Amino acid sequence: MALALHLINSFAMMGAIALIYGGVQRLGWSRPARHVLLGLAFGFGASVQMMQSLTLAPGIIVDSRALFIGFAGAFLGPLGAMVALVSSAILRISFVSTASPVIAIVSMCVAALMGSLWPPVRSWLGLGDLGGLVLLAAMISLPLVVLAWLPVDPEHSRLMIGMILVLLNLAGALVFGTLLQRERSAAQRERALVAETQTDALTGVLNRRSFERRFADADGLAGSRGTGLMIVDIDHFKRVNDVHGHEAGDIVLRAAATRLRNAVRPGDSVIRLGGEEFAVLLPDVDAQEAERAAHRLQRMLTMNCRIDEARRVDITVSIGVTHLPPASAALPEASRMADGALYRAKSDGRARVVFCPCT
Repeated sequence: MALALHLINSFAMMGAIALIYGGVQRLGWSRPARHVLLGLAFGFGASVQMMQSLTLAPGIIVDSRALFIGFAGAFLGPLGAMVALVSSAILRISFVSTASPVIAIVSMCVAALMGSLWPPVRSWLGLGDLGGLVLLAAMISLPLVVLAWLPVDPEHSRLMIGMILVLLNLAGALVFGTLLQRERSAAQRERALVAETQTDALTGVLNRRSFERRFADADGLAGSRGTGLMIVDIDHFKRVNDVHGHEAGDIVLRAAATRLRNAVRPGDSVIRLGGEEFAVLLPDVDAQEAERAAHRLQRMLTMNCRIDEARRVDITVSIGVTHLPPASAALPEASRMADGALYRAKSDGRARVVFCPCT
């Protein structure tokens, strides 16, 4: 009866953590931020399991903490495993007053290590979902070798206790792993769909649908010094299509997009507006920084683009750039200012930057 109740409680916690896992993976946060938050969730699950321990024999008190710590390593990597391990170890020392805290924490460390090693081992063995979960259960069960050194009442068999614990880990791994894999697949599909609706298929940068939302995010950034907006136009692009064909034009567009994406800061946004025009949003910059960044990008996009073995095309760009103080203008006004600056750059001979501050 006690064993059945322990399993029910463990499975309920696994289900709750799996739902949290799926919800956090759907957030637009960075991977490290998601893994830290989820590491805390897995650590909490391990801590709850410590408080619902099961006595198999005098001196042999067990729980499912190793599963939560091991799965943190398997599904969140070393960062998530470390967060789960530290948070649960702190709670173990602070609130759980059973004996052998050193053995308990060492076993948790081994579970975290085994979980973190599981992805490459599984890949090396070429195992599928079911075989991989069985392997993970076996790896997490490795700390059970300590049973050979623990004092056990002669009426209880170390082998029998070990088999019960391995079966508990196997059942937990199959249930927990199946739930996590299902949530991960669903989150990956949703993120892929979102990326598809927001990404330009040809160049891989953001598409026009993302423009307004990215501008609002940049303009509303707390403590921002303002937002820089560039409109980048590839000079004489129609000539590339007319002389070399549309396939060559696509190569030029992809090359320009790649240069832009590699040249901007991690928080900046590169957006294809259509045709040969791109927008670049620079959050938290002053006017001088925005203008300097435009000149730098103009130089970087002055390039010799290889079409094939025999053909190369010289590429230059014209850039209109404006700067907006925080919360000072709507996107249509900002675009109008940047477009006006771009028109002047093209009228003045192209291959240049024109800066027009938004007032």
